[in-house]
Amino acid sequence: MSKSTIGQEIRLERLTKRYPNTEKAAVNEFSLTIPAGECVVFVGPSGCGKTTTMKMINRIIEPTSGKIFIGGEDVTQTPAHELRRNIGYVIQQIGLFPHLTIADNVATVPQLLGWDKDRIRARVNELMTLVGLDSAEYGSRFPKQLSGGQQQRVGVARALAGDPAVLLMDEPFGATDPITRVRLQKEFRALQRDLKKTVVFVTHDFEEALLLGDRIAVLSDQSTVEQYGTPLEILSAPATKKVESFVGEAGSVRMLGLLSLSAVSLKPGNVKGPELSQDATLREAMDAFISGAEAINVGSKGHLTFHDLQLEIAQTRAAAK
Repeated sequence: MSKSTIGQEIRLERLTKRYPNTEKAAVNEFSLTIPAGECVVFVGPSGCGKTTTMKMINRIIEPTSGKIFIGGEDVTQTPAHELRRNIGYVIQQIGLFPHLTIADNVATVPQLLGWDKDRIRARVNELMTLVGLDSAEYGSRFPKQLSGGQQQRVGVARALAGDPAVLLMDEPFGATDPITRVRLQKEFRALQRDLKKTVVFVTHDFEEALLLGDRIAVLSDQSTVEQYGTPLEILSAPATKKVESFVGEAGSVRMLGLLSLSAVSLKPGNVKGPELSQDATLREAMDAFISGAEAINVGSKGHLTFHDLQLEIAQTRAAAK
């Protein structure tokens, strides 16, 4: 894979959107810093303003007031069409052009940027491979000839085609079936680990936020930030009642799914019992103990007892508070 542009910091200062003839702002003085190379998820109930906030970053919706900084540069007054060419955008409806082939859909932004044909062809092939589609097989097809999951992969490839530092994703996997959705989420998480773009991801699904977010902004009415932190911080110490309602009573169980066995202190040697990889989560380990295991082997690194697991969970929760 060719060298990719890494993410840039996004800083939003008192962003406000007020529509004509309305008493209340849709978004009111929203301020947040999104670190370079991280995936930050906006999660909140329908109508809270999370999508409006995201769309103000690339100015599909123009802010009434406030400032937008990307990579330290104030882009609030940058011509909108120039700004959008340098920000990838993926939406739930995918938005592929039905009259263009898959290859031509992916090539849209590089063509607008004036790339030469050889460079565009190489980029299209590279990105289709990256998202798991063979360009020789799929490049000449049209969107209607692909499944929903395949179309969504093409949507991600198109958003990355111009090698943007910033990627905006508005519930991109929401229209797919549950099995495809989980697969796409895991594929995107692995892709983001390699590319390190700065991603703003909007969802109303808290489980999706936990899976994908380096940080989560829990939003309420008018995009009020109820809490902003890592998934572990939010699960272990909800800041408000509204955050608690998202976390729910299963917060402790959800937290186990965020932590891998690679971070756990193990006893030396292998013992009688099932084996899990270092990449397995504490939740998977707990499931093994519930199924009757007395100890769990973690590859060739050592083993874990139920008492050890309980201590790890208690120490993790204490450290996160």
